[in-house]
Amino acid sequence: MSLVDIIILILKLIVAVMQLLDAVLKYFK
Repeated sequence: MSLVDIIILILKLIVAVMQLLDAVLKYFK
C-alpha cells in the first residue's frame, strides 16, 4: 500500500465516524 492509499483510507474512516456521530446525535435529540 502506498502512502496515498493509507491517507484515503483514513479520510474515509473519519467521514464514516462523523456520519455515525451525526446519526447518534439525531437519535438522542
